[in-house]
Amino acid sequence: TNGGISPTAQNNKKPQVSTSFAPTTLALAKLDAWLKETDEILTDAPFLASECQNTLMHQLGKVEDNYVINAIGSTVGIGAATYDGTTKTFADGILASILKVKEKYDASVIYLNPADIYSLLSAKDSNKQYYGGGYFTGAYGNGAVGIPSSIWGVPIYTSSEVSQGAALVAAREAVKTWRKGGMDVAIAAENEDDFLYNRVTLRAEVRLATAVVDLKGVVLLEQGNS
Repeated sequence: TNGGISPTAQNNKKPQVSTSFAPTTLALAKLDAWLKETDEILTDAPFLASECQNTLMHQLGKVEDNYVINAIGSTVGIGAATYDGTTKTFADGILASILKVKEKYDASVIYLNPADIYSLLSAKDSNKQYYGGGYFTGAYGNGAVGIPSSIWGVPIYTSSEVSQGAALVAAREAVKTWRKGGMDVAIAAENEDDFLYNRVTLRAEVRLATAVVDLKGVVLLEQGNS
């Protein structure tokens, strides 16, 4: 948004604001998967049909998540933050990234590698007490045990697509994903030689595109000179 929203005295002209966009051609990606199963099994045990379909959709959903994360992280020009690992720790760097996003938005999610989640949760103070609470109770015996779902108050999403030692902090307003037609699941028995083997082929696919629409709403944290 260009221009400013400001207080206006009674009987004065209201300030004008406008929205500008840079035109960009964005190609849709198609994520696909398929599997084969015998039609006897699908007939004799109908629940297997839905199980196969649910498994296929779950696997495709994970690939879709990874696609979105890669699309965000590989965007040229997004915000950057670093930590040196000593005077400025990984947790410090995450906080700096959140505040960098907060200059314009509220951070909505932090993408972290599973190994870094482990490092954060297993970190202890000088008394060997877990910062995030122990495995039987909360920190110093206070509260119930539980794996934190957020850090610095921002929800965590775990993905191996994020490099170990890095973090991706994003605001939902700055990232858009467009889907064409949702997830399509189809079953066919006339594929290749399926008919000869009493088999069916299940196929699932989704068409989508992801783009960072505001570079100030995403920050990639990496270790480096701080």
